[in-house]
Amino acid sequence: MGRNINIDESLCTGCGLCCSVCIRGNLGLVDGKAVELELGACFECGQCFAVCPVGAVSMIRYPCSNPERMVLHRPVTGSDELMGLLSERRSCRLFTGELVSRDELSLLFQAARLSPSSQNSMDVEFVVIDQRLEMFRELLAEILSPMQGKYPRIAQFVEYVGTGQGTDPFLWEGRQVILAFSRDPSNACIAMSRVELMAQAMGLGGFYSMWIRMADEADHSALMSFLGCVDPGKRMGCAFVIGRPRIRYRRMAPRPEPVVHHL
Repeated sequence: MGRNINIDESLCTGCGLCCSVCIRGNLGLVDGKAVELELGACFECGQCFAVCPVGAVSMIRYPCSNPERMVLHRPVTGSDELMGLLSERRSCRLFTGELVSRDELSLLFQAARLSPSSQNSMDVEFVVIDQRLEMFRELLAEILSPMQGKYPRIAQFVEYVGTGQGTDPFLWEGRQVILAFSRDPSNACIAMSRVELMAQAMGLGGFYSMWIRMADEADHSALMSFLGCVDPGKRMGCAFVIGRPRIRYRRMAPRPEPVVHHL
C-alpha cells in the first residue's frame, strides 16, 4: 500500500501513463509495474487515477473513488451552446418565493465539487441559510451598522432590519443564501461560479452580494460564531443569493468589450 495511492499490480500493465502525468515525479516503473516513489511530493491531484486505462490506481484519500463509476461524461455542450447559456445570465433579484429544494441544492454542490482548487486543497465549505435567515439579517445589520455613515446602502439595510418596512437592499426578494468559504478565497469563488452556472442551466437564478462578504471582512469571528459549522481558519470567498426567478429577460445585458493585454 502506498502513502497516497494504491496500485493494483494484478491490473497494472506498466504502460507508464500515470508516471507521465505526475508533475511531482512521485510515480515510477519498477519491474514493469507502476509504484509510488519515496519522494513525499504527492499532493493527491488524482491525475494518475484519471488517466489509467485499466483502473489500476485508487486514491487513499478517496476510498469510494470507483474507477468505473467515475468515467467521464461525453461532452454535450459545444462552444456555441455554452456561449448561449452564458449570454442568458443576468443578476436576478426578483424571485417567486418558492425555495430551491434540497435535491436541487445537492446537484449544485455536485457541480461545485468538480471545480479546481490551488494545490488540490479541495477545502471549500458551503453554508445554505434559509431557516435562520431573519437571524442572519440581524447579525449583518449589527456587524455593518458602524459603516452606515459611509455606505447609504448599509444605512438602508439597517433601517429595513429595524422596521421591516420597504425592500431589503441586501437580499431583495431572496429567501436563501449560499456562502462559500476556503482558506484561499479564490477557491471558494471558483467553486461558486460552478454553482451559478449549474443554477442557470436548471432555470434558477440569483446574484452575488458584496455586502454579505463585507460582513466577514468586518467581523470574521462574529460570523463564524453565528454559523458554528465552518472552519474558522477559512474566509468567505463570496455569497450568492439564489431563488426561482419570477422575471424572464428577452435579451442579454449590455457589456463592454473585454480589455485584454498580450505581453
